Amino acid sequence: MSEVAQDKVEQVIVEEPVVEQVTEATEVTEATEAVAEEDIAMEPVVEQPPIVHDVLEQLGAIFDPENIKKDNFFRELVERDAGGWVTIKKMSMIKRFKQILDGDLSLFEKAVTLAPKDFEMNPEKTQIRCIKKEVEEIQKEHVATATNVLLTHMQVQNKRSIYAKGFSVEKQPTEAELKEFYSKYGRVVSLRLRREGASNRDGAFKGSIFVEFETPEIAEKVVSEATEYDGITLLNMIKNDYVEMKKAEKFSGQDYEFSKFGHRHLVEYSNGQEHRYRDIKDLVKTVHSDVGRLEPLKEEGTGVVELFKMTAEEFLAKLEDQQIEGIKFFLVSSEARSHFNKIQKDAHAAKRSGRGGRGGRGGRGGRGGGRGGRGGKEGGRKRDNTATDANKIEINNKRARTVEVKSGVPTIATVTKSE
Repeated sequence: MSEVAQDKVEQVIVEEPVVEQVTEATEVTEATEAVAEEDIAMEPVVEQPPIVHDVLEQLGAIFDPENIKKDNFFRELVERDAGGWVTIKKMSMIKRFKQILDGDLSLFEKAVTLAPKDFEMNPEKTQIRCIKKEVEEIQKEHVATATNVLLTHMQVQNKRSIYAKGFSVEKQPTEAELKEFYSKYGRVVSLRLRREGASNRDGAFKGSIFVEFETPEIAEKVVSEATEYDGITLLNMIKNDYVEMKKAEKFSGQDYEFSKFGHRHLVEYSNGQEHRYRDIKDLVKTVHSDVGRLEPLKEEGTGVVELFKMTAEEFLAKLEDQQIEGIKFFLVSSEARSHFNKIQKDAHAAKRSGRGGRGGRGGRGGRGGGRGGRGGKEGGRKRDNTATDANKIEINNKRARTVEVKSGVPTIATVTKSE
């Protein structure tokens, strides 16, 4: 028999098991191909550069319902189309995007891929819109975000703060004396004497204090070294450890929830005497777009800027050496915060009483006061906008809002303490 014929016979003899092996191999191959097809169908996770995240942040800010309420130009753009579509060409002409895009409209499409539940583009990739959500869903998201931001901020703040106990209640130290004592270790951001009673203002001194410093390292140094004051031994703890201890004692370790969000995220600045207030706000917006009011302090070139949806710590972390074009930014002091809050409170009271708002600060006035007040639009004496001192040119700002949260867990009724 020839070798060829012999090979054919061998193939016939082993034909059946070979078919079984081929069948098994085919099943495995088909299964593998099916998985591969599913993988191809899935959207690949692509790491986008920081500039794309910047575009997404600006999209979130400009489509925010609160922004649309007051931004007449953008509201008109959104309302022109029944479906809420806005052309990316129009979007690219808006200042906040123009500075980022540098003509690259493809960044809109890349940004949308990062938040497909929030934004979408038409098939031609020429229009963009915000995906509408139910009001209740939006409110829940806002509350969840606000809670997370505030809790994170408080934890970070508590890690750079101390609890100190043992001060004399008969010979109570003054706030100025205590600040002088602790300032030798580093900058004191805020200091509070703890008192009896719910208000913690007029009650008897408890003999303990909270002190917030610029950094956690300063706080750690104080805990280990500042163990005696005026001949009295002190008990020191990092405030975060103290809070966790009390939470375990009083609330069995449950997390706090907030019934109100009255806390303002503020940053203080100095060395701004060469810039107008509006210019300083614009510089801050290059780092974070959602900026509130700016209030100058007594010393020339200093002031306070309000941030929305970002803590002071997050803002400062984005800066190189905590500076923007020579302007130095840092955590707001308790004095600067009190100054800022007083101005907002006075302006709110004036508006409610119909006195026309602050007017001279660029306020919009109030009921019964037209839109004026001194320096306001159509009201009273007009300001001279040609002031030689650039810091005398004032600006408009926004006010913080309060959100109610119902909860059965331990709550902090109102959070208004310093950042």
